[in-house]
Amino acid sequence: MSVFIRPFLIAAAAPFAVMAVFFFSTAAQAMSVSPVTLDLETTGKNKDQLNVVNDGATPLPVEIVISRMEMDESGRTSTKPAGDEFLLFPPQALIPPGAAQSFRLQWVGDPQIKQSQSYIFSVNQVPVRMPAGKSAIQVVFNFATIVNVAPPAGRAGIALVNAGIGKDDKGKLRPALTVKNPGNMHAKLTDATIKLAGGGWSQTLRPEELRQTLGVGLVQPGKTRRFLLPVDLPAGVSHVTASVDYKPAK
Repeated sequence: MSVFIRPFLIAAAAPFAVMAVFFFSTAAQAMSVSPVTLDLETTGKNKDQLNVVNDGATPLPVEIVISRMEMDESGRTSTKPAGDEFLLFPPQALIPPGAAQSFRLQWVGDPQIKQSQSYIFSVNQVPVRMPAGKSAIQVVFNFATIVNVAPPAGRAGIALVNAGIGKDDKGKLRPALTVKNPGNMHAKLTDATIKLAGGGWSQTLRPEELRQTLGVGLVQPGKTRRFLLPVDLPAGVSHVTASVDYKPAK
């Protein structure tokens, strides 16, 4: 008998470790997945690959499941099964200890989509079938790479809707930005330079800093996102103003 615990993780800033713990074995599994995001086009750059490394001491069975993704204003995701928009090879693999496996993916969907579409490529560690009479708990993690596919023509944008102050999950006050992407191509807040000010205080956040602290920062076409910025506000700052200079990466 096996008991599986399978958290689902969307990789934001760095890959997550994977561990399988068995009552009858001290062997641990670990894997890394890269990259955490991929940007494709329906024509031109329409193919790339995911790389999975087995850092563990035993063979690692993995499979990739593709889902279409939508993201709401707070960054919560909803998914539904993808169609046949991608060719993926191989869809699953058994990776030897210390080895790496490349999974090749190619967009084969509509070349004339009207706006960017986002997908989650979930790299799932497949639970191991236990021998008869053995009991085990397996902690099985899923890694997720976000794949954005852009139309052949269009633009992306980041427009500031408003700025203020919000609270993080620990109750700490943080600058809060609400932004909108008015274009038909996906945008990332992490491609912007953000200037904050209020009560005689100011701070500038540049793309390289945002990528380390915000992760992906995805804003889908026509959608609004609210971000709490990882900035400590000085005592006495009761309001925040902001400007956003968005320059998409080439």
